[in-house]
Amino acid sequence: MTDGRKMRLSTILILYLAQGIPIGLLEFAIPAWMAANSATAAEIGFVIGMASIPWSLKFINGALMDRYAFLPMGRRRAWLIGAQTVIVASLLICALLGPGPRDEVILGGIAFVVSLAVVFQDVAADALAVDIADEGERGYTGGLMAGGQSLGIAIAAALAGTIIYLFGVGAAYIACAALIAVVTAYLVWVRERTGERRLPWSPGKSHAASLAIQADNWFVLIKDAFRNLWQKDSIIWSGALFLRGMGYGTMVIATPLIAANYAGWNEAQIGTANGTAQLLAAICAMTVGGYLCTKLGAKRFQIMSFAAFVAAVIGFVLMEEFWHLSAMVWAIIVGWSVLYVIVGTPMSAIVMAFCDPKTGATQFSIYMAFVNQGTSFAGFTFAILAGAGGVQLTLIALAAAFSVALCLTWLISLPTRKAVDELPIEVSAVG
Repeated sequence: MTDGRKMRLSTILILYLAQGIPIGLLEFAIPAWMAANSATAAEIGFVIGMASIPWSLKFINGALMDRYAFLPMGRRRAWLIGAQTVIVASLLICALLGPGPRDEVILGGIAFVVSLAVVFQDVAADALAVDIADEGERGYTGGLMAGGQSLGIAIAAALAGTIIYLFGVGAAYIACAALIAVVTAYLVWVRERTGERRLPWSPGKSHAASLAIQADNWFVLIKDAFRNLWQKDSIIWSGALFLRGMGYGTMVIATPLIAANYAGWNEAQIGTANGTAQLLAAICAMTVGGYLCTKLGAKRFQIMSFAAFVAAVIGFVLMEEFWHLSAMVWAIIVGWSVLYVIVGTPMSAIVMAFCDPKTGATQFSIYMAFVNQGTSFAGFTFAILAGAGGVQLTLIALAAAFSVALCLTWLISLPTRKAVDELPIEVSAVG
């Protein structure tokens, strides 16, 4: 993975694509299926909230990965292979269950279990990006992280939505499991660094760069991670991350409700729109997003992207009288999806800048936990706001939240960090 720029960036893209597949299934296709079959906002919100809980606790996964690693296979690859194997197995088990669209307890339980496995893959992928991305590549890396996930979501949302409509939920679980299995096979083939093992029983040895920064006790690991996290700019940035998560938690519930209740769409139509939107979002993030993040700088582009999202959401509210039109529903779904992923491009670059490679998994996962906590918070409180003022009030609250996030971003200053292979090496490689 570290032998060249193309290999680094393509591997990051593939990993985030795989990460998006179960997200597209659990947080787009299933909520759309529920909404099209008369599920309430509270029932859909419960499922989204349950899917978000493991993400809110993923800093635990990050600490485990920084502390324990099978270094002959690299710092992160063994975790990636193991996590994706569990995802495949979990989805196949889920295929044996057949909950209905209003069985929110069972659907919420399924969402929680699968998301728990996805979180391990996500943390390992985040940590790998921190480890291998050069400083000058972080703008493009942020685009690939956001765009790759969106591409996976697009594939799953469109494919699973249609499969659920034609063949049922079980078939959608099997199809998504098959896609992730292909990516798992790629991870078995590729190595993090030259000379490492492909599998535990294969020939190879630990790389010196990995050995030099591997944490050997919990006290040092936690102390170093929190020393960086408790800096003033880091604390301010954490607030912006939480507010950004509210965007996802709000819109992923609001859009299927608007589509089903105002325009009369079914789950296949919603799935097609979500898939198309996520595909466009992926393309924008990996091209325009990555380019502008590198050209303008992560902080400036972050402020601009927050402002664009606020303007779009306010526009959606002002256009309420047209929500019954299919063209308007398409505009809402595509608009929020593209802009939300664009917001994530500089966000990933900023998080990487704050992370020390020695504790990259721990720090990155804690930062992302703030995003996930915002998503979970929005999912569980959506019904309260919608009950008080309809979907419109939830969108107004979201615009206010992103405005605050913009102001917080304006206040921070970014540090400079090096990738693992740019750090001094003082330890020899061993088997």
